[in-house]
Amino acid sequence: MKIVFIDPKGVWEGLNNGIAYIASNLGRSGHDVNVVDFVNMDGNEDRRLEVVKDADFVGLSIKSFTLDESVRLAKKIRKMNPKAVIVAGGPHIMVDGMNFMKENPVFDLGIKGEAEIAFNELMEKPANEVDGALYREGGEVRENCARRWISELDELEFPDYDNFDSVAQAHRIDKWPLVTSRGCPYSCSYCNVPVVIGRKFRTRSGESIIRELRYARKKYGCNEFKVLDDNFTLLMDRAKEICKLFIEEGLDMKWTCPNGIRADRLDDELCKLMVEAGCYSVSIGVESGDPEVFRKINKGEKLEDVERGIMMAKRAGLKVHGFFILGLVGSTYETDKRSMEFVKKVGLDSASWGILVPYPGTEVWNQVRADPNVRMLRDWKEGFHIGARPKPVFDTPEYPADERVKAFYLANLRFTKPKDYPRAAKMVIKSLLAGR
Repeated sequence: MKIVFIDPKGVWEGLNNGIAYIASNLGRSGHDVNVVDFVNMDGNEDRRLEVVKDADFVGLSIKSFTLDESVRLAKKIRKMNPKAVIVAGGPHIMVDGMNFMKENPVFDLGIKGEAEIAFNELMEKPANEVDGALYREGGEVRENCARRWISELDELEFPDYDNFDSVAQAHRIDKWPLVTSRGCPYSCSYCNVPVVIGRKFRTRSGESIIRELRYARKKYGCNEFKVLDDNFTLLMDRAKEICKLFIEEGLDMKWTCPNGIRADRLDDELCKLMVEAGCYSVSIGVESGDPEVFRKINKGEKLEDVERGIMMAKRAGLKVHGFFILGLVGSTYETDKRSMEFVKKVGLDSASWGILVPYPGTEVWNQVRADPNVRMLRDWKEGFHIGARPKPVFDTPEYPADERVKAFYLANLRFTKPKDYPRAAKMVIKSLLAGR
């Protein structure tokens, strides 16, 4: 079978590790795989999509903020190849798969859950026999039972970027995307990660991680990697052993944790080991610097824990970036300004800010829908913005939409550094120039 994957352009940069894992496992089964990577390489859309004309399957990795772009590309692909089976996958399908399939008949199939094994199964048997599949039957969308999460991560092939057109153009990968674990056992009110990747924390062995990094250096010339785990330090003893292994093996690669680690899963020993092992930057999900708002988001830690973790990381020599959410349940313009003061208080090196989008399946989703004081302004899928005025999904009498937008501009202009975060800076500046 010839399979083409598409990674639509969006906000975030970086190679799509999920597609690379699926591609490697399909390649092991003898299938012909190509990846069109619009995230990391611009231009020549028509020429680059020529590869879909004789494809049997075309898969699109869909995030909620790439929804419109994904549908546009799928419609274009359908015209180029009416016979191809077009498959929707990615985080958005986990969150809203049935609605998505009903609203977008251009897609023939969807996959919910980890797709490394599922996509291979689609090559071998009907969709109605594949766990996690969404398919059409008699004009209706059907959904099979959920897939089991992959427990033995070491058994997966290393991610394969050979057929990414962006990598073929560059002939190298500067920062290797590394996943050492999957799953999140926490219940943060705003977060859909447990829905997307599961609550059970599943890990890879240190030996498997070392082999992958040596492979990345030898094959792609990587001297740096970024750990994409949602909870790299959840098991602190495991994280320490991995750092020790990096040191003992003389790995000599720089690395970061840009997705965020929990501040309460850090101690001085771990921070020092991370630095000795080559880590120079981490991100921490703060979300709010106001104690009362922070308490309501159910992170399972205290704001004091966050402050202490940031201080420990900085003492060890790590740069620390903070993630913040504006407009959390119970917040006001004044509480969000306190978050901005918190950045200065703890000495974060940088911070990024987004307006809350209530995802289906989260506690925030239920809170917003049940609160009679909440005014819904638009569908949640319209709350994502790329280079345009931010659009709050809802507001309250205590925190109207215009103040939420004002807080967004104020926070990003104060704390987003154009040198380090060019996309975020460009988004804010564009909005201001447009007079919105």
